[in-house]
This record gives sequence, C-alpha cells and structure tokens, in this order.
Amino acid sequence: MLMHSSFIPCIPLPTWWGYAGILVFVLSLTACQSGEISLTRFEDSPVIDSLLASAPHFVANTDIEAERWIATTSLGHPTDSLILGSPSLMIAIGDSVYVSEQTGIIFAIGADRYLSRKIGNPGKGPGEFEFLDGLQYNGSHIFVLEVGRVQVLTDKFEYVGSFLSSTLLQGGFSVSPDYVFMKCRGNDWLVCARSTSAPYNWIPSINLLPVLSLPDRSGENFHEVTISPDGDRIAVAYSGLPYIFIYDDDFRHLRTIRFAGSEVHNFKPVGLPNGAPAGMEPGSFSFIAQMKFINSRFLIVRVPIYDHYVFDLSENDYNLARKIIFHPPDDMKSISTMDFLLHGDHLYVSSQWEEYVYGFKFDLE
Repeated sequence: MLMHSSFIPCIPLPTWWGYAGILVFVLSLTACQSGEISLTRFEDSPVIDSLLASAPHFVANTDIEAERWIATTSLGHPTDSLILGSPSLMIAIGDSVYVSEQTGIIFAIGADRYLSRKIGNPGKGPGEFEFLDGLQYNGSHIFVLEVGRVQVLTDKFEYVGSFLSSTLLQGGFSVSPDYVFMKCRGNDWLVCARSTSAPYNWIPSINLLPVLSLPDRSGENFHEVTISPDGDRIAVAYSGLPYIFIYDDDFRHLRTIRFAGSEVHNFKPVGLPNGAPAGMEPGSFSFIAQMKFINSRFLIVRVPIYDHYVFDLSENDYNLARKIIFHPPDDMKSISTMDFLLHGDHLYVSSQWEEYVYGFKFDLE
C-alpha cells in the first residue's frame, strides 16, 4: 500500500466534520517543529484531518520507561455471606466503595475493606440490573447503564427513574453534574449529551465525535468518553485510533493528545491479517481500552495491554505524568485493568481477572 506524508498545522483551525472517512493509523509521529506536524498514514480521512487540525497537539511518547507499581492494599474481602466474583466498575460515596459485576450485582465495601452488603439482583425491573455496562456517580445521583436503558438512583440506591439507551455495545459512558454523555441514537455522531435532570432529554446542540463508518471494523466507531468530576473537561476518543480529543465545558476543542512511538507503530487494528473467511467481516482491536478522569486534574488511559498513561491536564498545562504497569502485592503478574477509582490517597484498579480491587499509593499531586 502506498505510504505518504501529510502536514497539519499546530494551530487551531475551524472544525469541519462533513465527511465520513477511512481509517487513519499513525505509524511515525513527530512533535511540533516550525509550526508543523509530520504524519505518515495508511489512508486519509477528512474527518480525522479536520479534528487534528482544529486544536494544538500534545504528543505522548509511548517509548518512555514504565514504572512498576505494586499494590499496597486491597478491597473486597469476603464475609460469611458475601463473595466478590469478577470486579468490574467502581464508584465511591462517602467512605464506601461500590463495585459492580456485569452479571447484575453491586457490592458495597466499607472502610474496613470488607464486603458489607449486596445491592440489586439480575433482572429488568426497577432497581434490578441486567449486564451492567456503566456505573457513574455525579455527586447527587447514581447512573447505571444496562442493555437498553439507564437507571437513575439516589445515593442510597433508591430507584428514581430510567431512560432508554442504545444497543449493548455502548462504548464510553460518563456523567457530570449536568450532563450524561453516551452513544447517540440514530444520527451521524457517536457521542451525544443528555440532561442529568428528569426527563433526561437529549441536548441536540451537544454532539461530539462524528461517525466514520469504516468498512473494516477496526475499532474506530466504538468510542470512549470521560468527564472530569467538576465537568470542566471532556475527553473523547475512537477506540481504534491513537488520539484523544479534549474539550472544555463550553464544548470547545482545546487540545488533541496524540500517541507516538512503538505501541502506535506496532498496533494492529484489524484481526485476521490474512483475511476473514468468505462472508465474514474481520475482527477488530481497540487501541484505547479504558480512559477515565480520576479527578479534575488527572486523566488515565490504558492502551494494549498493560500500559497505563497518566496525563496532567491542570488548567491548560498538558503533561504526561507517568507510564505505569500495575501489579498485585505478589508482583508476579501485570493487571489488565477494567476501571479506576481515586479514593483517599489510593488509586484503586479493578480487573475481572482478579479476586480483589487493588489499591496503589497515589502521590502525583
């Protein structure tokens, strides 16, 4: 396939999202020099070009050495009647941490690190959960994303109401005091906003991340979205592409975080490289596996498979604070994380392959 280089200015330009495009995959990236960025690609995409041209770039070097963090504590210790199975999504309310399992159960964990109660049962009724795909707390209400709906609960897990969601494969889901960001329904955008107040209507003027409609299913039409707790920063990304687009609370595109280095160069977005059987589409992989604001300053991102990047987005200063590989206390293996939670002075990580939620001393402040 013919390779070529293109040049995109490092200054904001008007955003133009009028075209569907073809996969953009960056092989070699250099930082801004003399006002320009050199990009080498497999294919062109006018949509991605317009996104990359609409804000300055921060280039994250994936080739820096990773720090090995060893867990110093753990949550989810069993009691006589409660056993945590596959830890998944997490929120904290007061001193308690709540951990979900995709099967439809949420466990409460007290300050003593032991399981204290089980919340909900599998099902489709109010306060019942079916395949939890998102769990968010915005300071006043809990939002639970399931197949086909989002339930709204009080901070005591009392049912308030619900609204429809799209299909099972939601991609990102995030909630701030004012907005619920999730997969759009029936239009040309991947990420749209709803109000956090009843009747939880769509907000038509707030659409982020245009649909690319690429035929090879290489992950770019799945998405990730996360909002800082105070709602002043929004990060959105195509799962299959090495870019994160940062917006402010007025939905202005402030900065693009662009990954560069061997992890980008070696990433293979489409499975079955020798071709899928006749009539079967190729599989796909995600470059950005998880992405979450752990507070109003730090954004953490997991890329395949065990590397985690922590970005410092305080005010307008963008820095790559750490590259981390997480390990359980025995330091015998790496943890493939599912969710992150900064609670007190520990960063907790969950993994469906681990028995407990592991905590790591977090002292980047």
